[in-house]
Amino acid sequence: MNGRMSFHYKSSILLLLRTRWVGPYLLLPPMLAFMVYAEAYLSAQGVTGIFDMEQRTVLAIWNASLLLTLIAGVNSCLFFSRLWGSFWFRNSLSLPVSRASGFWGPFLAALSVVTIMYLLTTGAVIAALPDIDQFPWLQVLAELYVPVIWAVSAGALLGLITSGTAGSLFFVTLMLFGFLTSIPSFFASSAWLQVVVPPVGRIMTLCLVYPSGLIQAVILLVHSVVAVTLGRLLYSVGMKRR
Repeated sequence: MNGRMSFHYKSSILLLLRTRWVGPYLLLPPMLAFMVYAEAYLSAQGVTGIFDMEQRTVLAIWNASLLLTLIAGVNSCLFFSRLWGSFWFRNSLSLPVSRASGFWGPFLAALSVVTIMYLLTTGAVIAALPDIDQFPWLQVLAELYVPVIWAVSAGALLGLITSGTAGSLFFVTLMLFGFLTSIPSFFASSAWLQVVVPPVGRIMTLCLVYPSGLIQAVILLVHSVVAVTLGRLLYSVGMKRR
């Protein structure tokens, strides 16, 4: 990035490192601990006894990805809505910086912070798991990283077109539908919904199945690209009116 393009990126990083925005990610450890405890209890009751070690490993990493996706999506909706509606941002557009950086800078900054959180969270989960020979770590980590990208992309679009609260509620609802895609019979009668609804749940259930898991990750990545593209177009339209 040159100076004109990096201004909003650096400024957004400084904003995102404040307690107000980093604080929600501190909820990850206790939430993960609760999920691990619940899964251990269900396993002891025989509910999850049919899962082998590889499937339990995927479930553990997916838990981390799911929680981070939820927090990142809500956080992004609130952050982008408040940032792009702030007086500081409007005043920054009069500076000798690229107006395009007003969109890409905050987006890349949010994605950078969430990526670091993803690496730290999944790294901690992996360190606590037993070693598994020939486990496809790169495939699993790459596929389960896509929901995190989608969360920031959807948050950027929703934060641009609506308020942070409304965007957060819509994101949680959309994510819930995406989670339900893991139920085989849920969308059986509506095939088109399998394309429209983000396949957050199917990525987990098909993560170890090649190439099905990769296909679901690509579909969700397309959702992310569409959200970012729409957000960039709407941002450009808004800039032309200023």
